[in-house]
Amino acid sequence: MITDINSLAGIRKQHQDKKIILTSGTFDLFHAGHLAYLQGVKSYGDIVVVMMSGDARVRARKGPTRPIVPENERMQILDALKIVDYVFIDPSRLSPEATDPVHAQILAQLRPDMYVTDGPDPRFWDLLEPSQRAVLPRSKVTTSTTDIIKRIAGTVSKEDKDA
Repeated sequence: MITDINSLAGIRKQHQDKKIILTSGTFDLFHAGHLAYLQGVKSYGDIVVVMMSGDARVRARKGPTRPIVPENERMQILDALKIVDYVFIDPSRLSPEATDPVHAQILAQLRPDMYVTDGPDPRFWDLLEPSQRAVLPRSKVTTSTTDIIKRIAGTVSKEDKDA
């Protein structure tokens, strides 16, 4: 279900007896590595909540040509997956600081049992107990979205670019 930060407390209330897992990511050009990652996240609990990076945040981190797929379409893709129960856009500021007060607000409202990511995440790491955080290694199934873009760019001929 597509939701927002204002509904997080309701998610916790609705699933009081379930283990809620929070994760985050961009999920641009969804690929098998993303699927393997989300399957790994799901193995930690019952309810998977994805905090997806919005377009402005992605541009700030990855450059002006990203994301390839707009945030509303990325949210629809995640929402269609059986292993994702809720998805919302990260409402935090684009500041370079490690933490943003909104992340403490997200944790206070959702009260996830665990935050699972593919590497230590300064946005949440210091706000959680070690038992509430887990790191999944990147999947060896496929490469990153950036690598896929590079492969596509390498196969485009001059004629295709001019068309």
